[in-house]
Amino acid sequence: MGELAGLVQVGFPTHNRWDEVRNTLERLADAGLGGLRVLIVDDGSDQPCPFDPVSICPRAELRRHAEARGMVVRRNEIARAMDARYYLGLDDDSFPVSGSLEDAVHFAEGRDDLLSLAFPIFNPRLGTPQVPSVAAGPYDVRAFIGCGHLMRRDRFLGLGGFSPVFAYFFEEWELAARGFVQGLRCVHYPGLQVHHRASNAWRDWNRMDFYGARNAVLWNDWYVPPGRRAVKQTRALAARLMLAARTGRTASLRGFAAGMRERAVHRAHRRPMSAEQYTEWVGMPFS
Repeated sequence: MGELAGLVQVGFPTHNRWDEVRNTLERLADAGLGGLRVLIVDDGSDQPCPFDPVSICPRAELRRHAEARGMVVRRNEIARAMDARYYLGLDDDSFPVSGSLEDAVHFAEGRDDLLSLAFPIFNPRLGTPQVPSVAAGPYDVRAFIGCGHLMRRDRFLGLGGFSPVFAYFFEEWELAARGFVQGLRCVHYPGLQVHHRASNAWRDWNRMDFYGARNAVLWNDWYVPPGRRAVKQTRALAARLMLAARTGRTASLRGFAAGMRERAVHRAHRRPMSAEQYTEWVGMPFS
């Protein structure tokens, strides 16, 4: 634990979910990771934490904020507050359940181009894989999932962290693409299994539809090579039309329109991939 504690710190934001925070801390302790520094940032919860996190993980730290500013802002805050080389990023309801974090760090240390490791993620509440492994060994992927990844912290900060433009949805995808055009890679590492206790019961599908469509338009505008951009946007619109027809929800169409309007506002963010980079990107698994 001594060497690992010098290389890795754990962090996650939360908002009004103290039962989940308690469970995650207990699971970290069960996995033998309770001695790591664990930074929990509260994004404006209404109620105080009803327990002392240090009683579960001795190096846990809880930072509370009266104002809710969103999970992207808080994840950037967590990365800046740490001083270890690696940031084990979780959600307040996710945690490692098997495998070796030490082995994952050893693998990461051997990749000079690494931005983040992505891990296989399983949802025990739904009984389904969220991110399955498609090979027995590590392999390059396009992006990572916020609820289970090991970030090379200096490279994350060097890229500027998560973009506030993508404050809801697509933030990992956008950051991974920003790193990819600069030669940084995300790698799926099958040797550490993460459980994510997410439930669909409280999902705001209209919000997800809106920002999923809006942010996809902006991502396409920023990173798709100019010669392929129009086709990509046309296909994105067709997908939103099909979603609206299937579900009766029109938020995705409003989001698409919002993204098209905002392209000019965010044009300075354009860093399109070369044709070769884009071909490689679309050929990799998602996470």
